[in-house]
Amino acid sequence: MLSVKESADMLGVTPARVRALIAQKALPAQKVGRSWVIKEEDILDRLSRHPKAGRPVRTTIAASGVLSSSVECNEALHDAYVACRDAFRFRPTFEQLQQASDSEEAAFYVAVADFFLQQRQRNLVAQGAY
Repeated sequence: MLSVKESADMLGVTPARVRALIAQKALPAQKVGRSWVIKEEDILDRLSRHPKAGRPVRTTIAASGVLSSSVECNEALHDAYVACRDAFRFRPTFEQLQQASDSEEAAFYVAVADFFLQQRQRNLVAQGAY
């Protein structure tokens, strides 16, 4: 039988995480007095099923309402970046800003255009153009 601290050391997590696993019923344990004890074979079983310590992969709800992994979210963010970079090669015109559905959309256009302008300026400075 192992204490919470000993179990945490074996699993490579904090004692608080071990207690959370116990509370979630993800790790069998028994209460002895005021302390939890865990069978060593349960710790070894958990290690064989979850060999790495650390946080689980974060999931989010996509626009479709379906859970997607952080990898899919990263790809979507990259796609959004590329689309913005291509769309904002030039500053938006006054007419384009007026056609925005609200002031927040117009402010977004200006902020994104400014970001890409600053990136182009940094590249020119790095190349010695200034």
